[in-house]
Amino acid sequence: MNKQRRKRISELMQKISDLKEELDEVLQEEQDYYGNMPENLQYNQKGESSEEAICNIEEACSCLDDCISNLESSIEN
Repeated sequence: MNKQRRKRISELMQKISDLKEELDEVLQEEQDYYGNMPENLQYNQKGESSEEAICNIEEACSCLDDCISNLESSIEN
């Protein structure tokens, strides 16, 4: 891979990393929201929706981590 493409990938990695940080903030907010819910609400539709959102956001964060790792590997070779 040439220097120009490595630079472009590095820039994209930074953008993805910035997006991941924002997504981590949203995840923390949703976890706080769920954690501060009264227990009886955690077991109704709102609580279940919040739990599902947390799981989905965690999965998205993991995918972004994998993406960054794969891109790092691509420019190291």
